[in-house]
Amino acid sequence: MDQSFKKKLSILYNEINKEMFNVGVQSQKIYTIENQALIYAKINRLPVFNMLGEERKELLLSLESAVASSFKNLLKERIEATFNMPVTAVFKDYDPGTGYICTVISFDKTLTK
Repeated sequence: MDQSFKKKLSILYNEINKEMFNVGVQSQKIYTIENQALIYAKINRLPVFNMLGEERKELLLSLESAVASSFKNLLKERIEATFNMPVTAVFKDYDPGTGYICTVISFDKTLTK
């Protein structure tokens, strides 16, 4: 896949972050491997999540899971609409200690040559 795919995906990913969280990513790097795109990004955590802290850990985990699920669904929809490529799965994990997120998008067809 050429650089324009990575650039467009980068813009799309940042736009969704702005739409959902009112702030874009601090940095991101995109890798393509066979039929997968891996996005490694640094973000600012939502202040409300920090406020919940250890006191409300169960609630915090539920909220983070719900937000991640909404993000993944929106990302999948936008990728399929933008690139006209079916997405088979989206995986996302966040490390609150460092602020890094890893998102893996799996496609039906190979991205790299």
